[in-house]
Amino acid sequence: MCNEKIKIKDIMIKEEDLLVAEPEDKVAAVILRMIRRGIGGIPIVDEDECVGVITMRDIMFANFYGGGKLPISEIMTKDLVTINPEDTLLDGINLMLEYKIERLPVVKNGVLKGLVVRNTLLRAVKEASES
Repeated sequence: MCNEKIKIKDIMIKEEDLLVAEPEDKVAAVILRMIRRGIGGIPIVDEDECVGVITMRDIMFANFYGGGKLPISEIMTKDLVTINPEDTLLDGINLMLEYKIERLPVVKNGVLKGLVVRNTLLRAVKEASES
C-alpha cells in the first residue's frame, strides 16, 4: 500500500514556498499572515535553524489571554520532532502517529529544508495506492 520509495523530499512543502516566522515576531502579526495564507501552522526559524513550530490553536489560545503583543517564541512549541528529507513517507507517518502531531519540519544538518503536513502525507499514500 505505502510505497517505501517515496521520500519526504518528494512530498514536502519546500523552504522557498513556506511561510515562516522568527522568534521575535509578535503573535498578532503571525496570526494575520497565517490567516491571509490559510495556513494552520508554521515553522519558527532563527537564521536557517528551525527553533519551533506554532499552530493556529497555539495562537488562538494566546490571543484569548491577551497575548497578541507577545513574541511568538513565548508560545511556540520548542521540543521539535523533525524529519530528514531522505526519510520515507512511512517514517513521516510513524512520527506523526507516535507524537500525535500534524506538522513535521524537514531538517538537514540543523537547517530547515521544508515542512510536511498530515494532508500531504495522506495524499501521497492515496496516490501510491492508486498506482
